Amino acid sequence: MAETGRQKKLRGITFDFDATFYNYPRMVGRLIHRFGPHVKLISDLTKERAKLRKEGHIENFRERQTEVMAKRWKKTPEWTRNHIDKVVYDGFNSAFDKIKPLKNAFNMLDMVVANDIPICVISDYPPDDKMKKMGFMKYPWVAIINGEDIGLLKPDPTGLNMAMEKMGTVPSETLHVGDSLRYDIQGAKNAGMMNAWLKWWWKRNKYDIQPDYTFKNFDQLMGILEKEFGLKRL
Repeated sequence: MAETGRQKKLRGITFDFDATFYNYPRMVGRLIHRFGPHVKLISDLTKERAKLRKEGHIENFRERQTEVMAKRWKKTPEWTRNHIDKVVYDGFNSAFDKIKPLKNAFNMLDMVVANDIPICVISDYPPDDKMKKMGFMKYPWVAIINGEDIGLLKPDPTGLNMAMEKMGTVPSETLHVGDSLRYDIQGAKNAGMMNAWLKWWWKRNKYDIQPDYTFKNFDQLMGILEKEFGLKRL
């Protein structure tokens, strides 16, 4: 827990994983030879998942995703499932042993853990294998929550609420960190949480969504944690 003078209370932090803890453009550039032929697949999947976010709870998310993608592509469910698994779930994950975390990502987590702040990951895609390959499993995550498993993607607040329940924190004293305004920051707002937006250089705020904090790298986030919440740097 952190609380000093007029600084805000911080009892827990939740993190998005994809494109928050690693350089997404660099990853795409490095893998373009492998995934270049599948640009349409990734684009179509992104569009359909945006629709699925609005459906509410989905009992079997992966099967529902297969259903809508098969309809879009006019393919059989079996072909569609195998194709998505090969390119997205197995294909992307297989490359993460060569992807490095963003600079100071581990320093920031070391700082948070040393200040006795519990941490969770809430991701819309399965994060476990990627986290293991990149070295993130060395940290004491209270929970690693995959939106597909619970049938609800951000900005639905269910995953964030589950994380806070596991950490024993309340929204007003919990910070969510992520790179997406529409999904991470809006999701945090839907849950009543504080929020911090990782603003990549090419991103612009095209939405009526105002983050509580904005940072461009993890050194800046450490500065926010120090100044606003009283965490001590190592």
